[in-house]
Amino acid sequence: MLKPDLEFLYIKGNQKFQDVAFQQPIRQHQPKVNAIKLKGFQQFVELINKQQEQQQQLKTCSQCTPQFLPTVISYPPKIEVQTRKASEMKLFVKKSFIDTPTESHSQERSKKDIRLIPQKQFSIKRAITSKNEDSNVIFEQNEFPILIALSNNLSVQPPDRAIYKAFVTKGNNGILIRQSLKQRPWWILIDQPSEDMNFYWTQLRKQAHYEQLQKQQLELAVFSKLQKKQVNDKLKYKIEDSEYSIFHQSASLKVHNHLECNFQVCNKKALFYNMKNYYISRNEDPFQFIPLTYHVQTGPNDPAYLEFEQYAQTQNVNLWIVKPGESSNRGNGIQVANSIQKVKSIISQSTNHHNGMKKTFIVQKYMEKPLLYNKRKFDIRCYILMTSINNKFKAYWYQEGYIRTSCKEFSLDDVEDKFTHLTNDAVQKKNQNYGRYETGNKVSFNEFQKYLQDNHNYNFSIIIEQLKKLSTDIVKATYQHLDPNRHFYTFELFGLDYMIDQDMKPWLIEVNTNPCLETCCPLLARLISHLIENSIRIAIDPMFPPPLNKKKHIQDQKNLFELIFSTTLITDPVTQPIIKEDDEEHDDVEDDN
Repeated sequence: MLKPDLEFLYIKGNQKFQDVAFQQPIRQHQPKVNAIKLKGFQQFVELINKQQEQQQQLKTCSQCTPQFLPTVISYPPKIEVQTRKASEMKLFVKKSFIDTPTESHSQERSKKDIRLIPQKQFSIKRAITSKNEDSNVIFEQNEFPILIALSNNLSVQPPDRAIYKAFVTKGNNGILIRQSLKQRPWWILIDQPSEDMNFYWTQLRKQAHYEQLQKQQLELAVFSKLQKKQVNDKLKYKIEDSEYSIFHQSASLKVHNHLECNFQVCNKKALFYNMKNYYISRNEDPFQFIPLTYHVQTGPNDPAYLEFEQYAQTQNVNLWIVKPGESSNRGNGIQVANSIQKVKSIISQSTNHHNGMKKTFIVQKYMEKPLLYNKRKFDIRCYILMTSINNKFKAYWYQEGYIRTSCKEFSLDDVEDKFTHLTNDAVQKKNQNYGRYETGNKVSFNEFQKYLQDNHNYNFSIIIEQLKKLSTDIVKATYQHLDPNRHFYTFELFGLDYMIDQDMKPWLIEVNTNPCLETCCPLLARLISHLIENSIRIAIDPMFPPPLNKKKHIQDQKNLFELIFSTTLITDPVTQPIIKEDDEEHDDVEDDN
């Protein structure tokens, strides 16, 4: 039997038992080990007991040759170590569990072959004794994706041997996604889409790809208290369910980087209706969060236009911004009008999209008194990541964003000057002053905080909390209409644009399905690369764990995503959307910049 006063053990594989010794010099740093359990631990204990007996024989027989202790653990070793104070626990392991030291190796030489791994990097919390318990093991070294999966009521089992395939389109700086995947040896990049690819990254969604997404039949297991505590402690997320599903099919899993029916959030007219209905359902005025908006579909005789015209005349409001109701990015088709007649002229244009659908218009009240940055107009780019996994819908707010500035000082004298009124990079980079005031016309949140403090004695963190609240409202207003077929696994990264008026009140402007990932300045080179890596860690890594035969080390990076919404999806949405069909183009286009 194991001695009750056993304090430490390190395992070197096929090593003499006389070298598998208690390390006395480090004993003072180690709490007593009360129990050691391994997969097949009974066999291991029997081997130790056998070696103890042999060692006793050696004391009485100097001619006896010590036998080797066979290797009975695999990498990563699955072990439970119960200690007086787990936070103090250290574990010695050999760099390789397959090396067999020669007999000439002394104990001193053997010590050079081992390294100290603190618990923060290497800790296994539960022994494996059955198939269902296999998912209870949590390695702190790679615990983040495991915990994310558990928060979606999933335990994803790594395959024995597998290589995942990804196809990434070249547009919108797709090289960043490719670089992140290259850091994971268990992924390979392919040049053309194929039926057996696991990950399909495109600028706009490919509707036909959803037909390839499989339904999953999973076995259930019961959450342990330890699992729930780990998720709650590390992710600040409380698991309410009692059971989770065990998933073994990562090798054949497929995912697209767009939610089905994402037009419900990024199409200007669909977003308008969804936000309006959401706030009305809460007895709130929608136009306290989004600008006063009219959706004109059939020209001057449209009821929405007549309502707009009556309001503009009675309230003497003559400054409006007119946008395409669909298929618009990079500032294309956006015009500022300073009269009712100008608005009427714009919406009277009768044209169709390439797919035959008639173009419609969004008419919004223009912000006449925006907050300015050094006398120039700006907007704020933020990000949210939405995931729909195993009927769990979650939204994560990214804690970094940036300010986009215009090249010319703000003025209402010339409303047709796009360099004054539109902050899109695609517009501003054509001006000779682009980059003159800020590198790439971009300002970090930290720089903007300093500007607000110095010039307005205002804390930007107050605005950030309001932006986070507005972003959560976007999710609540649209999530029931996204992914209507309730696929097992899908996700999308969205870019959100806000403006602030001179009273420090934020306003939602639009949401983009294809947020710009270009890195035109050092600020974006850092921010966007971290954004993509963080997105992959939440949306990809939990569902595609490294196979057991692959190295699992990737460079550590702080997670800047914050969970702001989580719910369990129901099969039939409670409400139906106003816009039921997508009339946008489906070919990849340039980014939203």
